[in-house]
Amino acid sequence: MTSTAEGFQQLGKSVFGFGQRLIQDISQNGPQVIYYRIRDFDLAVAIREWDMPAVQLSLIMLITVFVGFISMAVLANIRPTPVAPGPGGENRAIGTGSVAQPKEGAPPIPPPTEVISLRVYPIKSCRGFEVDSSRLKKSGLLLDRNWMFVDKADNKFMTIRSDASMTLIDTKIVEGTGEFKGAQMLEISIHGTDGRVAIPAFPSKQWLEANTKLSTVEIWEAETDGYEYGSEINKIFCDYFRKDVALIYKGPTARNIAVNGSVDLYGKETPHMFADVMSLQVASEASIKDLNKHLQARAKQDPTITDLTIERFRPNIIVRGRDSHPWEEDTWKRIRLTTTIPNEEALYKIDLDVVARCARCQVPNVNPDTAEKHAHQPWDELMKFRRVDKGGVAKYKPCFGMLCVPKNEGKIQVGAKLEVLETTDKHLYNTAKFEDL
Repeated sequence: MTSTAEGFQQLGKSVFGFGQRLIQDISQNGPQVIYYRIRDFDLAVAIREWDMPAVQLSLIMLITVFVGFISMAVLANIRPTPVAPGPGGENRAIGTGSVAQPKEGAPPIPPPTEVISLRVYPIKSCRGFEVDSSRLKKSGLLLDRNWMFVDKADNKFMTIRSDASMTLIDTKIVEGTGEFKGAQMLEISIHGTDGRVAIPAFPSKQWLEANTKLSTVEIWEAETDGYEYGSEINKIFCDYFRKDVALIYKGPTARNIAVNGSVDLYGKETPHMFADVMSLQVASEASIKDLNKHLQARAKQDPTITDLTIERFRPNIIVRGRDSHPWEEDTWKRIRLTTTIPNEEALYKIDLDVVARCARCQVPNVNPDTAEKHAHQPWDELMKFRRVDKGGVAKYKPCFGMLCVPKNEGKIQVGAKLEVLETTDKHLYNTAKFEDL
């Protein structure tokens, strides 16, 4: 049995040795090692190693408890921050980042909103339809702008800009019959007539090779390839337009997004279908409401002016937005769409780069139900207060909606949550690089 003096001498050596090891650990691993050292300290083992009377041990334990309280106050400031399970930093499964990134000097990040409508336009410039859910691919919504019409005189694409009657060509998805039983078909009809044809909505390469021919066509002064349907499909459209036209399905050669989505401005090539310049357009219900308020004031002098539906602007995704803050989509840079599908036990998070405002032409002046074009509205009213972009040709045009590029793919449905992850006040049409926004 050791004496009291020898016991305290032994304790002193132990404490001194512990201190030396702790200082060495701190120099190698940082101050947080103090937390782990004390957390893993086993008092019972230490007592068994010390050979001293019970009175001495009681005194030592009392001192230890007192020092422990003091240590806890210190440790509260150096305890390492807990890390949630799973990968940290970038989560590549859900896009480029996992949280909003407000930047100093950038516009404030608005609260989340929801998707209230999804619209698909299978044939460029023709009528589309609403869907409750779809798959969002990097090339846009499934089936969107996969087809277009060309004038056979020059093989150039046809558009509402030059022929408003295109908006009376309707599209919808139907179940196949006969040889196509069990397949999804794109039914194309002409408003107010009995004329209609049905083609595979998802044609196989073998079907295309057997029923179409691969042709070179022109869209926006650039050539691309497309599968041209035969006369049995094109006849009702040639009769309707009173000239030789052809329906074209996008060919295998990549057609890359343009303007702010070009390699020079966006940083990489991104293929899409027959949309004008970008894979996807997102618009806000709050903004169309605000536009209609402006038009209602004009309608007091001009009874031909009526409220517009957002279909006039042909967006793919319509979000609710905030009535008190219309047009705040102008400041989006990165957004996220989150869709939960309980019956699939699935969660989809799709990030979009918002690369440009959508500079408008006079297509919204065309009533999609009648193909009649108003001489002035909404173009004139938009020109009064929506010339908000000083880049390129946009300085001479109004803007409505935002042009986006999906960063990843997945399902999306009405009711999905839209979060703004990053904002900017530096959008410049066909001028600003995305990395500089």
